Amino acid sequence: MANSLYKNQELLLTIKRIGINGEGIGYYKRMAIFVDGALPGEDVVVSITETHDQYSKAKLIRIKGKPSIHRVEPKCKYFGKCGGCNLQHVNYDYQLEMKKQIVVESFEKYYHKELNSKLFKDTIGMENPWHYRNKAKLPVRYDGHQLVTGLYEENSNRLVYVEDCLIEKREIRHAVKMICEFLTKHQVIAYNPKDKEGVLRHIIVRHSTFSDKIQVTLVLFKEDQRTLNIAKDLIKIDGIASVYYSVNDDLDSLENFGKKTLHLTGDVVIEEKIGNLKFNLLPTSFFQLNLEQTEKMYNQVKNIGRFKGYEKVIDGYCGVGTIGLWVSDKVVEVRGIDNNLEAIKNANDNAQNNKIENAKFFNGNLLPHFHNFEKHGWTPDVLIVDPPRTGLDIKLINYLQEHPVSKLLYISCN
Repeated sequence: MANSLYKNQELLLTIKRIGINGEGIGYYKRMAIFVDGALPGEDVVVSITETHDQYSKAKLIRIKGKPSIHRVEPKCKYFGKCGGCNLQHVNYDYQLEMKKQIVVESFEKYYHKELNSKLFKDTIGMENPWHYRNKAKLPVRYDGHQLVTGLYEENSNRLVYVEDCLIEKREIRHAVKMICEFLTKHQVIAYNPKDKEGVLRHIIVRHSTFSDKIQVTLVLFKEDQRTLNIAKDLIKIDGIASVYYSVNDDLDSLENFGKKTLHLTGDVVIEEKIGNLKFNLLPTSFFQLNLEQTEKMYNQVKNIGRFKGYEKVIDGYCGVGTIGLWVSDKVVEVRGIDNNLEAIKNANDNAQNNKIENAKFFNGNLLPHFHNFEKHGWTPDVLIVDPPRTGLDIKLINYLQEHPVSKLLYISCN
């Protein structure tokens, strides 16, 4: 069906449902139109911003009639500007309902038989959904007076300076403020993407609730000894226990860290806990950003897994081994796999530090290890995966069609 809409065309739409990124979806002549900030049940006047063969995007101009009863005033002054959050205009209880509905609609799209609604449980929320994020990766700029950090406006390279973030832990925001003041005082030069001059590109800060320590990584455009000498003194800032740096001169890279991340001073790792398990974290270690929800989620893995004690488990995309170690007391053996060598070293250290003897972690892609395990007579009963946003590799999916496991637990970040 050809798209008859055109840019800047104004329409009156009734919003029918929510998209996976929290945008409202209305229909014009059966064409889906995605509208940021619009909520189901609202009649809205919109202006078309993009047209595609199968859908269009539009910006919200005004709500005609009554706003949704779920609409609230966003708490954050940067909402709608910085691109960090997209649901603050919705009350929290309805956010949880929306997230459940997104899961249901995902299944409806790909599963063409009747769904059992009882299988879809209510979203498990937080008592206080603010100041939970334990890690921040922040681009740095010089605003004419001092170094500042911020977040990119959605779908742009324009940086919105952020002085306070309601999602980040307070310890992180305080540390970022102190770091910027310190580096400004010592005249560290921020990288300028327009003229491609300068040194400092990003500040990455992680805070451990268990140890109350902060780990800092400076991402540089080029190795600069003067900047490194100054960075060593960041350890003098109260709370900072570990300082690293990484050089990343790839301007197209979506990843902040460069090929190597090197220890400058202080602790090599910081220690964090989930339940009774301790984890030593390097700056590059993948670790869930919301500790309170992580424990709830991992407990769901145990509950849904209904382990009997005899299971052999593969923890796919295991990172530093959090999920595999979490279920290790309920199964006979865990084997974790990840293609990040540092993470695997970290995971095996974490197993040793927690005195867990039935969990081992292997470096590489999943499928070759599946073949190797099978060759040596070891076949898993349960596969737990927490893959990147791209999902499972198609070759792995094909393999599992031919070699099904008894139970597959899939954790998805979206």
